Amino acid sequence: MLSLRLTLVLGLLAACERPAVEVNQTAGDSTEYNRKALSAAVDEYVANGRTPQAFGELADAVLKLRPGMDRTVAEEAELKLVVLALAPVKSVQAKSMAEQVDALALTVWPTLLSPAIEMDAVLIQRDAKAALLQPIAAEDPRTYLQRLCGGPLAGDCKQVVPEHQGAVVATVATRRAMERVRNAVTVCTMCGADPGWHEAVRSWEQLDRAAHGYLHDVERRSHPDNWPIAGNAAETGANLTDVTALWREAEISVLGEVVVGGQKYFGAQRIEALRELRAESDTITLHLRPDLTLAQVKGILADAKKSGATQIAVVARAAEYPWERRYYWLSDAGKTRVGLRPTDSLQLLLHTLDHVASPGAVARVD
Repeated sequence: MLSLRLTLVLGLLAACERPAVEVNQTAGDSTEYNRKALSAAVDEYVANGRTPQAFGELADAVLKLRPGMDRTVAEEAELKLVVLALAPVKSVQAKSMAEQVDALALTVWPTLLSPAIEMDAVLIQRDAKAALLQPIAAEDPRTYLQRLCGGPLAGDCKQVVPEHQGAVVATVATRRAMERVRNAVTVCTMCGADPGWHEAVRSWEQLDRAAHGYLHDVERRSHPDNWPIAGNAAETGANLTDVTALWREAEISVLGEVVVGGQKYFGAQRIEALRELRAESDTITLHLRPDLTLAQVKGILADAKKSGATQIAVVARAAEYPWERRYYWLSDAGKTRVGLRPTDSLQLLLHTLDHVASPGAVARVD
């Protein structure tokens, strides 16, 4: 929850009595430089509940008003945007990352990722990539993240598989928001008298520390090298009849634990965890590291079979961005033999399968 001081600041941003002005007004009295329209947009945001969607509408309004702002109004708009973004970000903080992506990717993150709001001036050279940070028509949250990570944010998340890009982009957005709110409060001559503005800075700093606390682990676990490279014998999800079953996925850690939804199971618990994951489906999808030996893979397949699974899919990745998920099928009784040794790796098995079989073949792991 926002602190009392921060709540007072958010209320003060919208509670001042000012005449209502249409948000889309970019002209008008040249002496107020769209300050009234900015205040009206903030009032509307507060009236709409400070939700992520309402913030997205506020951000759109500010972008339309920016060409008519002078330096003072632009600085005011920058301060209000980065402070008011706290409410929608914190409103979904306790939710899963997938839910945060749905709520924030197209509404709040584009603003936080973008350069600070500044007045238009002949001598200001704007970042040519800034426009690429904004969503485009008909773009859904995950397509937006995939485009960012393949383009303007490639240095941050191109080496991250799509399922985990949201966590990395959220961290980048939080870091930029923290930097911008620090700068905005520093240049604000009236902010020193009210400690609530500095409380907003501390709130973004806390969010930044929390985000970067798990960033290294996310980047490590989500690197494409953690999956086998897919070849000719791999199938895409579009070719499969029960695609939903493929997302019942368990990861096998380097210690041999079964990891489902972040929860780790070992020993006899592994079979029960796989049984619960399988539910009524006969398919289990496994995330196996490419360097596992076939002897290790065989033991894992045995546990999957004991859990009641009759079809075991192994996730692989396309060799190039965006690291598309593809699938191989393994069994201890498959029809396709590859003649490898127990000490050979899973990657070698799949690579060999690419040369001797077609998509959908079930490789036998002896």
